[in-house]
Amino acid sequence: MMPGKGVRSETKPKVRHIKAKHQKKRFIRSKDPILAVFMWGVQHSINELNTSIEPSLLLPEDFKAFSKVRVENQYYNKENLPGHFKFKEYCPRVFHDLRKRFRMDDFEYMNSIINRPPQPSSNPGRSGAKFFNSYDQRVVVKSISSEEVALLHQILQPYHVHVVTTEGETLLPQYLGMYRLTVNNAESYWIAMRNVVSSTVKVHWKFDLKGSTVDRAASSKEKAKTSPTFKDNDFMESGKKIVIGEAQKEPFMKMLEKDVTLLQRMNLMDYSLLVGIHDCTLPPDPEEDEEDLDEGNGYLSSDDNIIEEAPHSPISPAAGMSGDELVSSGEALDLPTISEPLPSQLKQPSPPVEELPEGTGRTADVEETGSPTPQVLAAQEPAPLEPGGATAYTYQPAVVEGEKAVEAALSEGLYPVIDKTVDVFAIPGVTGARPQVYFMGIIDVLTNYGARKRAAHAAKTVKHGAGAEFSTVNPEQYARRFLEFMVKNIE
Repeated sequence: MMPGKGVRSETKPKVRHIKAKHQKKRFIRSKDPILAVFMWGVQHSINELNTSIEPSLLLPEDFKAFSKVRVENQYYNKENLPGHFKFKEYCPRVFHDLRKRFRMDDFEYMNSIINRPPQPSSNPGRSGAKFFNSYDQRVVVKSISSEEVALLHQILQPYHVHVVTTEGETLLPQYLGMYRLTVNNAESYWIAMRNVVSSTVKVHWKFDLKGSTVDRAASSKEKAKTSPTFKDNDFMESGKKIVIGEAQKEPFMKMLEKDVTLLQRMNLMDYSLLVGIHDCTLPPDPEEDEEDLDEGNGYLSSDDNIIEEAPHSPISPAAGMSGDELVSSGEALDLPTISEPLPSQLKQPSPPVEELPEGTGRTADVEETGSPTPQVLAAQEPAPLEPGGATAYTYQPAVVEGEKAVEAALSEGLYPVIDKTVDVFAIPGVTGARPQVYFMGIIDVLTNYGARKRAAHAAKTVKHGAGAEFSTVNPEQYARRFLEFMVKNIE
């Protein structure tokens, strides 16, 4: 029946179907498949550790343990990660405990690795080792051999005891993690450690010091680099001394002696003291300041980086995986997401730069390269006094601990201000001398004095004579010469 006048027909209300949209996650991935797997693996490992119950004590088994993940047929995301790879972490609980004792939070460590792909270092190792620096310069990632992996396993327990005994106050390398990556059926081994040199201020000179003189000068190729590393002979030719004052020299040498005694007891040699020097009287590099502004918080991509939407992970953080684990095809892997930078990672504002007065001894070569030769370095003297007794450069370094102390020092007009909780190897130069900050730590300790080194010692003795100061000597002689050199050159 047709509806009559004044009668309304019944209509169904419209139902709006709303499709939920998940917030997009952005991640940065390297085009280098090894670095891509490394970044994914570190994030996966940290998530696993922080979702499982932490034991109150480390057991002997923890120093032999490992976790391993195997991923296959990952066809859906091949542009970001290889289709087949394995990630293995050695002694995860031990390195987790070491990071705590070195006062580096697990998530600080993870963010240093995953917020932006590590960048290759301009100073590869003499042995052919590859070096990468994290985007914030706090972590160094180095390729190592399977023999070095075995050696680190051998010394890991006494090394850990030493770190516990000294409460983390050591000049030894601060090892943060050790891994094996298998990509395209090729295995590679990697060690992550804290960077010795500063992550917040420019290091103008670097020296690798062993206390020996045979073949201990930087090559012409090394000196031509933007940031060269000089050696013992270069250091002595420059006439420089490490001037930290008696009050700081005594505890520093005690710490160094404890560390060297441990290395000697573990039959290790051929290590070096890496010395980085920040000269507070040299003006900041305008090009570097512009680069810092362009990079912002360090999240910008480059030609070697990929920024895309991150898929969800099939690997549950609570799964508690151990041994070989297979991720089936058709499922997605969790990818690192971008987090905010830590306050300690933010760049310090550069102070106003006064013009260089004439006669300071700084040549055009110094200003252009920023890395003078030892001869030029030796010729540099503090700036002449201005009328009134103040120097032309009023910058005075301050090494403090914690963000509040950094803010207080900056408000007082001090520069540069080094946060000891970030740059743990920093030592300020003595007050009244040329204002400098030193960054000093022991590196390259994974060399055992075995049959190969004994043979090298015999060959060099024949070539250079028994009294020659070459580096390949037994651990006792190496330790004694090393300490004598440091006592002589640290004031």
